[in-house]
Amino acid sequence: MNDKISNNESRFATLKNEATRQRWELFHRAIALAKQSNADAMAEADRFQNSSSSEASEPVRHRAEPLLSIAR
Repeated sequence: MNDKISNNESRFATLKNEATRQRWELFHRAIALAKQSNADAMAEADRFQNSSSSEASEPVRHRAEPLLSIAR
């Protein structure tokens, strides 16, 4: 009986560790996507600003905004 409990506990610990690893992987992937989104939005804003300097200024609502953001 003691072996069965120990075996179940080790299985649970293994599943728990795998779930934790997967959560951290998803978290880091989300951070990487947010950083890329911000970099893309900033590059787009720079391109827009450079192209609109010779043309009439566009309204703010037409500027590219990041879809996913992280605190800076």
